[in-house]
Amino acid sequence: MKTLAKSALGVAVATAVAATSVQASEAVTMDPSLTFTYKNFYWKEDGKNGSGHVGDGDYDRKEWVHGLIADFDTGYVNDLVGAVVTAGYAGPLSIKKEYGTASNVPGGSDGKGDGISGFQQAYLKTKTTFSGVELAGTVGVKKRSTETYSDSGSRVLAASSTGYDLSVGFEGANAYITEITSVSERNASTLNGDLSGNGDKVDYLRILGANYSYEGLDLAAEYGNSKGLVKQTFLKAGYGFELDDMSSVDLDVRYGKAKSDESGNDAKAKYYNLNATYNYGNAYVGLGYNKTKDGDYNSDYIDGEHGKFNSSLSLWADYAEEGEKAYVVSAGYNFADQGLSGLTLDVWYAKGDDADEIEDFKRREYGSYVSYAFDGSLEGLSLAWLYTNYRAQGDTSESLGDLSNQDVNRLYLTYSVAAF
Repeated sequence: MKTLAKSALGVAVATAVAATSVQASEAVTMDPSLTFTYKNFYWKEDGKNGSGHVGDGDYDRKEWVHGLIADFDTGYVNDLVGAVVTAGYAGPLSIKKEYGTASNVPGGSDGKGDGISGFQQAYLKTKTTFSGVELAGTVGVKKRSTETYSDSGSRVLAASSTGYDLSVGFEGANAYITEITSVSERNASTLNGDLSGNGDKVDYLRILGANYSYEGLDLAAEYGNSKGLVKQTFLKAGYGFELDDMSSVDLDVRYGKAKSDESGNDAKAKYYNLNATYNYGNAYVGLGYNKTKDGDYNSDYIDGEHGKFNSSLSLWADYAEEGEKAYVVSAGYNFADQGLSGLTLDVWYAKGDDADEIEDFKRREYGSYVSYAFDGSLEGLSLAWLYTNYRAQGDTSESLGDLSNQDVNRLYLTYSVAAF
């Protein structure tokens, strides 16, 4: 299957290139772009009462970093083929840590962080439509995201993965396959590195999925397998409907299952996630519930992934301990009606309890995220502030990373300029 899929993509790219060459004698159309982005992040994370989110003991991270990223996209030449290249630099301005490691850049021998630079993306892309059927593919190094996998984009330089993607779509239905053979972590300068799990090399991560949308109904299904390590299954059904001209309701239910793919290892876990959101104008209020069963749910396919737990209870922590029941109430507002179209605010409160393997377990968090995108002469500049107050307790020798008390402040400044 691996060889066939890669060959299919090669044929698709070759065919598209050939078609483009034929058309080139008449006219070549393309819409290239080059964008430069400067990022400046300041993070202050304070462990309270002798705890921190990476383990026990006092924890206090102060990390100030910046970076410059260049994104070049050829667009689609004659609406058929193209290429994307992303390169960037990230470096420390000031890093002070009493416990743990730097997060946006490597820690460095002195603990104050090292600068890194390199390519984060370099891939070919192709697309075409035949009798209403849409075909698309990419191959190379890129930032990927599916229902159960996502290369982290939360740091100055995004993580990326090497592989290929194929998709076919028709009248609201879409099917896809993604295969990954190597990765570059979010604070690494290598273009790619081996996949690994529990210290062993993993040959590949393969993901198959499909989705369908029709008149407010949204369905999604995905299956992934990091060979010899983990299998994951994800299902989602959602429905949205209008109440009147100003208000609407969105409902969805999600199910996830993870199972070991290692010989002799029968570890497994699953979760159920229910969500309802009421929208009124530029405001919304949401409610989510998550129940984890059979084991602690670990959404990572591979080591160092910082995985994608596809639940509304994926917040500062993933509320996914075995037996845990968790709830979240959220709200948000876009201030466009107040003449501030670039200003948005989101707030939430979550709590979890009843973990099977942790006595006297309970945790809660409240947080907010406010962002503002400038317009006019400052278009391209945005500011954001993430605040989280997280508290957890319980009696166990395990899961110390989740039993923490922490105050988190993260400030983000981003400025993008299009050269063309």
